[in-house]
Amino acid sequence: MKTMKYIAACALTMLMLASCKSADEKYSNTNAIWLWGKHMKEAPIQDWANLGYGHILLNEAAFDRWGEEDVYKFMADCEKLGMTVHVWFQCFYADGKWVSPIDDDKRAIKQDFYDKVIERALGYVNKGVKGIHLDYIRYGGTAKKHDFPECRATDSITEFCRQLNVAVKAVNPDVILSAALMPEINSEHYYGQNPAEMGKYIDILMPMVYRYGYNGKADNGLSWVQEITNWFEANSDQADVWVGIQTYSVDMETGNPVALNAEQLLSDCEDVTKTNGTGVVLLRHGLGEFPDVNKLWK
Repeated sequence: MKTMKYIAACALTMLMLASCKSADEKYSNTNAIWLWGKHMKEAPIQDWANLGYGHILLNEAAFDRWGEEDVYKFMADCEKLGMTVHVWFQCFYADGKWVSPIDDDKRAIKQDFYDKVIERALGYVNKGVKGIHLDYIRYGGTAKKHDFPECRATDSITEFCRQLNVAVKAVNPDVILSAALMPEINSEHYYGQNPAEMGKYIDILMPMVYRYGYNGKADNGLSWVQEITNWFEANSDQADVWVGIQTYSVDMETGNPVALNAEQLLSDCEDVTKTNGTGVVLLRHGLGEFPDVNKLWK
């Protein structure tokens, strides 16, 4: 009887361990940082490399602010430190407004608009950029208003991902494609994002699992982080899931961000390792104290 109990206990332990992924084997490092373009020059990249971060998602506004020469030098400097820089840009959002990828009158995708966005990505990839990060790859909560039998809102997002994948991978099949997703389950009718379909063409899905201040709660807690992350992992096709987390909490009275110290932020990162996600993405430099994540996935 004792032997059977021991075997059962071992089996349960193995099951629990199997339910939580370690860092993805595809990538030597799965710790990333979202970096606004205006902060590029002040980014302490040597410190970040020492702390165990391997990817920087740099907003393309850096090109307008600092110029191509300085941005590509920044990328080269990061590369020397073992960090990959991805260009982060908005897809269906321009001049402060959402852009629907569907022409409602024609009930067809706006191919000309797709082509312009894809050309932006190709411009970076042709110059050696190793990662493209898609933000605002969705509707602004209005997908159902642009959903037609002839052209589904969700299909319009997936089709963009497919076309981008084909174009970019033709230049360099090793370019990493990633996308930021809303942290909601089965929300296609709001945002048009179907992770199971997007995951066929995007290498890494990054749900923005911002536990602080979301849905009017001061802290949605570990259970919510686990529920959201595990759902995305189970519905991501072949894509990996890296979890976007805040480097700040929110003062619920004022709505102002409150920077987290390294100890608290490390605890939040460790919470992600208790899910089926395989990476973390921190938002953002300028708020919060980045922790040492060298041993996060070990």
